[in-house]
Amino acid sequence: MELMEFRILGPLEAIDDEQAIPLGGTKQRALLARLLLDSGRAVAGERLVEDLWGETPPETARKMIQVYVSRLRKLLPEGMLQTYPPGYRLTVPPETLDLDRFERLRAAGRRALEEGRSEEAAGDLRAALALWRGRALAEFVA
Repeated sequence: MELMEFRILGPLEAIDDEQAIPLGGTKQRALLARLLLDSGRAVAGERLVEDLWGETPPETARKMIQVYVSRLRKLLPEGMLQTYPPGYRLTVPPETLDLDRFERLRAAGRRALEEGRSEEAAGDLRAALALWRGRALAEFVA
């Protein structure tokens, strides 16, 4: 079984069995992106409200976060998105997030370059750059 893949180095995408997963509306997508940026760490509900709506969130913002989490849980593998008081934690295997793969390849390329293995360094750095599909999370930048 292939793991679900997450891409944030460009438009947000979740891929399962080589198929793009429909991630819902803008706020739900933004919630997933925000949790991916802190994969493995709990993010407080108040922080999520502020990140998604800014300084003037609607009165229903906390409830809306709960609805988005519920919908995302139906799309994601079981147990990946957990309630973790006082908020939520999304845990994805590092090999499934393009940002983590980029960081590993970049670090490997730099090490190879420092050790004089220029061809290996070039290959690692090219592979790292190939993960980029445009501006990271550009759809969420105002």
